[in-house]
Amino acid sequence: MKKTALWKDAWRAIADNGKRFTAMLVIVAVGVMMLGGLNTIAKDIRAGLDDFFDSTGMHDIAIISTLAFDDDDIAALRQVDGVAKVTGEHSASVTTSVDGKQSSTTVTTLNDQGIEQLYLKDGRLPKTGHEIAVTEQYLNDSGKALGETLTFKPDDSNTSGTFAEGKYTIVGTVIDPNDIVNPTGPLALVSGAKTVYPMFVAQDSLSDDDAPYTSAVITVTGAKALNTYDDDYRHAVDDAIANIESIQKEREQARTDTVHQAALDKAMASIEAQKAKVTALPEGLPAKTAAEQKIAEAEAQAKSTVDAMPKAKWIIRDRSAVTSYEDVKTQTEMIARLGTMFPVLFLVIALLVSLTAITRMVEEDRGLIGTYKALGYTRHEIMLKYLVYSGAACLLGGLLGDVLGLIGLPYMFMRNIITNMYVLPNYPLLVDWRLALGGVLLFVAVITGAATIACAGSLRLEPAELMRPKAPKAGKTIVLQRIGFIWNHLSFLGKVAARNLFRYKSRALMVIIGVLGCTALMTAGFGMGSSALTLMPRQHSEIAPYDVMAVTSAADHDQAQTALDQNSDVKSTLPLQLGSVTLAPVQHSDASNASRAADDAKLTAQLMVIPDGKSTDGYINLQTPDGSPIELEYADGDIIVTANAARKLALTSGSSVNLTDQMANTADVTVHEVAQYYTGNLVVMSRSTYEKVFDTDYAPNADLINVNGDDDAQIAFADGLAEHSEYLSVTSSAQQERDFSKSFRLFFIMIGFIVVMAAILAVVVLYTLASTNISERERELATIKVLGFRKREVHGYVNKEMLLISAIGIAIGMPCGRALLGFLVSQLDLPGMNIVPNVLWFCYAGAAALALAFTLLVSLATNRSLDRIDMVGALKSPE
Repeated sequence: MKKTALWKDAWRAIADNGKRFTAMLVIVAVGVMMLGGLNTIAKDIRAGLDDFFDSTGMHDIAIISTLAFDDDDIAALRQVDGVAKVTGEHSASVTTSVDGKQSSTTVTTLNDQGIEQLYLKDGRLPKTGHEIAVTEQYLNDSGKALGETLTFKPDDSNTSGTFAEGKYTIVGTVIDPNDIVNPTGPLALVSGAKTVYPMFVAQDSLSDDDAPYTSAVITVTGAKALNTYDDDYRHAVDDAIANIESIQKEREQARTDTVHQAALDKAMASIEAQKAKVTALPEGLPAKTAAEQKIAEAEAQAKSTVDAMPKAKWIIRDRSAVTSYEDVKTQTEMIARLGTMFPVLFLVIALLVSLTAITRMVEEDRGLIGTYKALGYTRHEIMLKYLVYSGAACLLGGLLGDVLGLIGLPYMFMRNIITNMYVLPNYPLLVDWRLALGGVLLFVAVITGAATIACAGSLRLEPAELMRPKAPKAGKTIVLQRIGFIWNHLSFLGKVAARNLFRYKSRALMVIIGVLGCTALMTAGFGMGSSALTLMPRQHSEIAPYDVMAVTSAADHDQAQTALDQNSDVKSTLPLQLGSVTLAPVQHSDASNASRAADDAKLTAQLMVIPDGKSTDGYINLQTPDGSPIELEYADGDIIVTANAARKLALTSGSSVNLTDQMANTADVTVHEVAQYYTGNLVVMSRSTYEKVFDTDYAPNADLINVNGDDDAQIAFADGLAEHSEYLSVTSSAQQERDFSKSFRLFFIMIGFIVVMAAILAVVVLYTLASTNISERERELATIKVLGFRKREVHGYVNKEMLLISAIGIAIGMPCGRALLGFLVSQLDLPGMNIVPNVLWFCYAGAAALALAFTLLVSLATNRSLDRIDMVGALKSPE
């Protein structure tokens, strides 16, 4: 019977204290939702990419060679331990017309080995020559449809094409597994790279069936069964790469010998024909002797030329060289970090709320607890009521949080944010039961622990003491009373409010913490939005003020430059060489295994080679993050790296970094300085440095252009320029800004999410504490009502204190929000984005206004409780 009575009392307590129970439930639900949801989102994204890679046979290893590959190379790779499948690929860079403008395209052959297969969205894959598959971006930009035709030509008009010329019929729309970034999303817009359309044809489209392979793609034995981001997968791939490296030198030399011998044979064939004619001349003829001497010189020159030809060099890459792969890795790590940080905040708030709620329940139940003790109930039996109350709130809140976090939150993120960034066809919904149960148990342990602490003090008292009301706190002189010129000018209610703030210091502190957290979250959220949305405008106003970037082939640049110089709409131009490089930390032979693992990071950056003696002012303003100008050195061989790339690779001024250009030339260089840059990664060097580092000639192929007129005029100029066939891409800064702001829906969603979380935080804390405040002061409030205070005066008597405490929390919360934003930005690792905190005044104003609005809403809700106070019942003596 004793146990039955206790259980009934415990369940009855939930109904009688429903508001407190609901507050605890909600705060636990939100904490569990964020813990499980954000970590689940990270796992779902990675699993989605892993499934996509598995279904398309995405390569585990790709190799390119400076002298291409032949069948012997492919056969040798098939014999390597750990290699499952190998195939050679033919690809070529070409140009095609897109909406009347010349655009860059990469055409690649399909293979029958099940590697690098395409995801078919519509139509079918090419089966015969002159059929082609394209991406949805190409169809959207060109206005073409399945069944229509296109033509392309080699990038360099002086070279013959890898693929047969003529019209190609579009038969399918595909997703290229090597590039899953949404072309209209924010990641594509901040990269700064020109649009290159991938296209795919059948083997029959080759103009030469014996053409060497441009690259070799490889799958690793057992790798498909592993998650592409797990350590087991990386170890399997690393082992296979090590085995491939064991045959690398031999195959590089074999390919070098083959190519060099073919070149020598071709040269000698022409010389041998002349040699035969000379041999047929009569002996002793002076002309014959001279001819033989010339032939000998020609043979020697041919051998010397062949010896000077480049040698084969393999560049072996794993999936980390694929930009999309690294993007997903960094972003999911960021989301998982936030999934650990945010729940901690809500766990602390849940602890404060539960302590307040249980402590007040114990105070209200003093007489009942004394009665139970007098009847012989043990401490543990009496405590059962409060443990059931808090445990039930945690379990129900945790269950709700798991449903929202494991299903609702991932669905919202995938539908509104991730699909805006990537074009993956689907994402699996993974449920990690360990995480789901672990989050709930964490909150149960913390909250029930708080309930135990709240009960412990009262349960130590004797029954007789518990059955008497607790003695009120003794009145004390507060500090403000000693400041006469302030205290004497306060009204009666003002003095009461001031004394109550100091009388209930712990509750005031909790209100301040709750409002502070709410204000800080909203300030950080609004600040994140303003920082992100001003990225591109700040990029173009502070760092890259040029109006248009126009890219040509090296062969067409002189002609294009002459036309620009004669164009009256052009204010000025800066010709330069534009390309791309891969940056990697310099490996040290004495580094530890952990350091070497950290050194595996790589990223691709845009390369700008500036003519010697030319200033970049007015086009690219090179400056450090603190605003100090950077001088481009023209003779010392150093480079300038922008901030995002430097942070990713842990580079500073004086650091060494390895550069690999598009022709696989590599060199270790020194970072002269790290420059501020908001969107994209950039490496800047002078012409003399470029020629020294890569031992190749400078070849300008682009212009940074400043144009007369406003934004519309600049956009119109860029559109007109793009219609000329010599331009591969033309980018307007003004158009980039407009497209960027349209695409940043994800930050608006993030802001909304943060504001909702902040509102829940504020309302739960404020309502719990306001209700507790009224409950504790019923006799006091009943007294002033008996004395004749009207409803509004009673409301003001209580609400003034809440508003004053909230104002303190808001004032402290705004600078804390700015600090929180700085921390969040340090955790955000968005590819190509260097988000610098930029909190505008309306971010602070909006956060303060909303926090104040939440306080007023809670005050309106608790006014009803003030109106329902039973004056007679509250003033009855408990004796």
